[in-house]
Amino acid sequence: MNAILKETRKNKKLSASELQIIKKKVEQRQQLVNNITSQINILDNQIKTTQQSITESYRSLEILKQNYAYMLRYAQKHRSAMDRLLFIFAAKDYHEAYQRYVFFRRYASLQRSQMAKIENKTIELSSMTDDLLNQKKSQSKLLNQEKVNTANLNKERQQQEKLVNNIKKQESQLAKEIKAKEAKKKRLQQQINAAISAEVKKQAKIAETKRKNASSANATAKKESSTEKKTPEKKTYVMAATPKEEALSKSFETNKGRLPWPVGKGVIVSGFGKHPHPDIAGVEIENLGVDIRTTKGASVKAVFEGEVCKVFPGPNGNKIVIIRHGEYMTVYTNLASVSVSDGAKVSTGQTIGTIATNENGESEMNFQVRQGVKCQNPSVWLKR
Repeated sequence: MNAILKETRKNKKLSASELQIIKKKVEQRQQLVNNITSQINILDNQIKTTQQSITESYRSLEILKQNYAYMLRYAQKHRSAMDRLLFIFAAKDYHEAYQRYVFFRRYASLQRSQMAKIENKTIELSSMTDDLLNQKKSQSKLLNQEKVNTANLNKERQQQEKLVNNIKKQESQLAKEIKAKEAKKKRLQQQINAAISAEVKKQAKIAETKRKNASSANATAKKESSTEKKTPEKKTYVMAATPKEEALSKSFETNKGRLPWPVGKGVIVSGFGKHPHPDIAGVEIENLGVDIRTTKGASVKAVFEGEVCKVFPGPNGNKIVIIRHGEYMTVYTNLASVSVSDGAKVSTGQTIGTIATNENGESEMNFQVRQGVKCQNPSVWLKR
């Protein structure tokens, strides 16, 4: 975010855009502060528990010391061998006599052993408490640092809000510019939708032909009787023509929420769906993907293995790449250069091109995920 923010600040015209990134940065910084606070609370509870354990250990130790002292006094009074023998032979039976004998032999040793164990445990608990206190101090320092950073970011945000308020006088002009930008996006989206629809029809036709051929090959097989148990219906992938493509579709589905980002450094500046513009009142944005702001000249990478089904120029001349992953497709827009072509096989994380930077210094791409023609929210597919 710092790198993106540094580039954005070079153009003073983008104060609203800069504010948008700072808001994202403040939000994530605040989450970090909250996490550190939570860790400190956990440490506090651990310290209290440890201190309680130490107190209980000391109490047990004192009881054992008292018992041991009582035993020593008793042994001092009956220290002669005759007294011990009389005590043993005074037992009711042989078993009790043996137990008394064992008592003399092991009691003192057992008490000293138990006392030593508790003393060692007390030392261990004391050491743990020291470690936890040191960790708490470290976490407190981190919390203070994060509070300072958040305060600084809030100051920056206030400064940017002042700039935004200053350009509110030109809000109508800005609204026109945004609407013009949205119109270009619609033309771009029409191109993408047309390309995806064509690919869906093409792959669906191939898959249907293969299914018909397979059905014809099995036409001579015995028909299932009415009493025969029906097997559960297998999920049909309209665009997956081969078992390999079906497996690829399933693999893509299982990686929901774990797909790598298409750029190394980036922040989502416009989310999926319809929503009002964050700075200009009365302007609504419709996004079939997510807009990701990144650094100048950043590499764009495939988020999953698949096949490039279409590479074509958009309305502004920048390239668009569509990659098919069985039943699913991912879309990468606003590429200045492309290193793949139609039909190329790509692997996860493979570079497919570089991002373009507009006249305002923005390096931004629109990333989409489709299941056939159905739009998916990319935010829930990408790794958080």
